[in-house]
Amino acid sequence: MSFRIILLVIGVAAAAIGFFLFLGNGGEALWLIHAQAAHVIGGYGDNLCYDGLNVRPIDGNLVLRLASDGTGTLDLSATTTSTSGPLRISETDEISGTITLSARLDDTSQIKQGIKIHGDTKNGNPILPETSALIEGDGSFDVYINGILRYRGLHGEWSVADAVRKDDGSIRQSGLVYSPLLRDKTGFSDPARKEFTLLLHSDTADANNKPAYSIVLQLVFSDVTIDKQPKPAAQ
Repeated sequence: MSFRIILLVIGVAAAAIGFFLFLGNGGEALWLIHAQAAHVIGGYGDNLCYDGLNVRPIDGNLVLRLASDGTGTLDLSATTTSTSGPLRISETDEISGTITLSARLDDTSQIKQGIKIHGDTKNGNPILPETSALIEGDGSFDVYINGILRYRGLHGEWSVADAVRKDDGSIRQSGLVYSPLLRDKTGFSDPARKEFTLLLHSDTADANNKPAYSIVLQLVFSDVTIDKQPKPAAQ
């Protein structure tokens, strides 16, 4: 058996053990979601890139687990490539290599299901257009670079929702590129596709950045697999 296959077997076993430990600690699993086909959105100065420019693919995957008691985990691993380049997440800081993010979810995570978010909905963030979310919430993330803790307790806003990014990374409809200044922030989402969006940022402000935080990292996953979700309530 090759070394690569051994590593794969170990990884699958570890994931299975972790999932069952998660069930044992938190009760029956309500949500289990995997996401891949990751893209990094821009960098310092513009982490929104509504026009799709500077949206680059990055090697990455994400797992969201949420139990019946409202506790769970959101774990993400990504590795920069020649295509993504280093990620400039602040005015002075670039990161490269393997990036690992981890958050534990609980009753402080403000998790909501089956709602409209962004735009003028007063849910989510008005810097993005209105869309329909299967599930969304927030959390406090620790960020490791090449296995070393780099940032502790960055705020993360995340959602699984109807996709707003086109294949070229832009947010637009009929040639109109999205802007938070638009009166009508609807019509930009595609109910036929889902995407997982994570917007990670510091609490400190920076008016020269978009959004206006000193540290920002936005990742969007366009390949979302919902392995488990709550059954609809009986009518």
